[in-house]
Amino acid sequence: MVPNPRRLAPSVLVGVLALAGCSGGGTPTGDATPATAPATVATTTAPATAPATTTAPATASTVPAPTPDAVMPALHSRTYEQARTDFSRQNLSPARLTAAAQHKDVTLPRDHDDWYICDSSPRPGAPLPVTTTVTVRLAQDFSDCTTSFNGYLYEENDPSSAS
Repeated sequence: MVPNPRRLAPSVLVGVLALAGCSGGGTPTGDATPATAPATVATTTAPATAPATTTAPATASTVPAPTPDAVMPALHSRTYEQARTDFSRQNLSPARLTAAAQHKDVTLPRDHDDWYICDSSPRPGAPLPVTTTVTVRLAQDFSDCTTSFNGYLYEENDPSSAS
């Protein structure tokens, strides 16, 4: 189950503000006395267990910057299993991957972990919002990625070819 972003926002705000206070953004004193903390940290920090409905109204100094979307990794020429591992390493859910056969005349087997990725949607480098499902087109042999007879792997299966 994906956490509700509205309920997550106060916790993220507290974390961002706590990190901002730890970044050394206070006033340096030049001696052994501790640096003073920025005033915004002391006045805007809320307890982590506060319910989402009791947060203070947002002002320009307390609104956190929106988190950037993840970026679609380059998966071309990797196996489906490697793609799932790459997603996990980047804190992306492998459940977002949807596999399909590259060719119309090929049936994707249930166990396709060692099949190669020929194409992906969205394209590599594109923003990858949390709600986006990634579709990868697979071929059993990597050399089959560049073979296509109007979308078919075998020319004899292409209805438009002259037999």
